[in-house]
Amino acid sequence: MQRPGTAARVLREPGLPAALCFHILLGVLLAVRAFSGFAPAIETSVEVELVGPEALAPPPMPVQAPAPAPVTEIAPAPQSAPATPPQDKPIAPPVPPPAEPPAMITAKTLHSESVLANPRSRGAREALKTLEASERVEQLCNLEAMSQIHAWKAEFEPDRVVAFAMAGTKQRRSTLEAEGAAFRSRKQWYGLRFRCEMAANGKVAGFQFRVGEPIPRSEWAAHDLPPEH
Repeated sequence: MQRPGTAARVLREPGLPAALCFHILLGVLLAVRAFSGFAPAIETSVEVELVGPEALAPPPMPVQAPAPAPVTEIAPAPQSAPATPPQDKPIAPPVPPPAEPPAMITAKTLHSESVLANPRSRGAREALKTLEASERVEQLCNLEAMSQIHAWKAEFEPDRVVAFAMAGTKQRRSTLEAEGAAFRSRKQWYGLRFRCEMAANGKVAGFQFRVGEPIPRSEWAAHDLPPEH
């Protein structure tokens, strides 16, 4: 309840109602501004998409296609060389004829008769009388061979001759050929070839010979060549 004094003041002062209205309007404006500051924010809608577990898995690795196998190049077939015209074959040099064996030595002096005439050869003379004609010729020719070899080279001292040592002998009438004979000198056997001619009186009339190579000791037994007498 207002005091009478206050209302009388309002009625007596006419500017007071206008001021009062102004203050009331100002308070309303302030209240509206304050109330608008507390207005709730406008919610903005956000669309949310639910994703399953399979969507969370890492994306599958791209499958690489297998590398193509290396292409093997097929080598072209070898082409045959162009045929060349046949060339003339070189003319081979003529084959030289085989070397002929050394010529046989022809005895200029015969020695078998003088050897048998020596008194120390009395036993040989007596033994020759007991032999057949073909064997006697062979022994006389062997005796001539030993004498001719020593006369040709004194370093040889033949003490035995085997006319058929390496090959058989050939006897035609008064001629004896021994192509595979052998003689022993100082305990070594050597090859020998000779041709002996006999006279009608049973003596040596001509003689030819050629001394060969030493005969290996391993072959002596096969040819009945004794190392000693």
